[in-house]
Amino acid sequence: MLGGIAPWQWALVFLLVFLGVLLAVIAWWLASGAHSVESSILSGVGGGLITGFAVSLSIQFLTKSLEVAQEEATWHANVTVASMLYGFSPGKHSIKGISFNGKDMRDADFRGADLTGAQFRDAVLRGADFTDANLTGANFIGANLSKTVFRGATLQEALLLSANLTKADLRGVRSLEGAQVNALTCWPAKFMSDPLMQQVRAMKVIETNGDVVTNSGKEAPSCISTEDP
Repeated sequence: MLGGIAPWQWALVFLLVFLGVLLAVIAWWLASGAHSVESSILSGVGGGLITGFAVSLSIQFLTKSLEVAQEEATWHANVTVASMLYGFSPGKHSIKGISFNGKDMRDADFRGADLTGAQFRDAVLRGADFTDANLTGANFIGANLSKTVFRGATLQEALLLSANLTKADLRGVRSLEGAQVNALTCWPAKFMSDPLMQQVRAMKVIETNGDVVTNSGKEAPSCISTEDP
């Protein structure tokens, strides 16, 4: 049943349908006898009630649909313009197409979310929870992922270039296949010996002196951490 419509409204609508059908049946019964005038009147009234039901139901559905669409658009706009979203959770809202680039989203809750191709470039995601999330192709370039939880997440083809994964929880990550990393990617201590590291793609980094470095990054505490206190 459509949410937002009061029970008494549904009761009224179904009462109209019942009366319409009842009058139509009576009209049919009268039409079989010598009461053609009464039959026409009752038939017209019954048809009017049924038409009224159809119109009423259509208005209810249209009104509710417009309310939901307006609410979703307002929520979407608020999230888009906000720079700080501490503890953010999308709930039942759609986050498709929203850019989270540069946003401060500490302790955000994205558990189980489909974030395919999501944009988190330079975002602060300390303590965020991506448990069981689909992060295929997600952009985490330069993002602060310190203490972020990725248990059971899929990071296939994710962009982790220059990302800070200090103290990130990568236990049970489903895939890092094709994930792009570089010499500036900072991994949790002892993680680079994990078999998952064989799946990543090391990209080139040009240092200030012009040297080209190609490797998969460093482990904490050897790498420079941008972790907030």
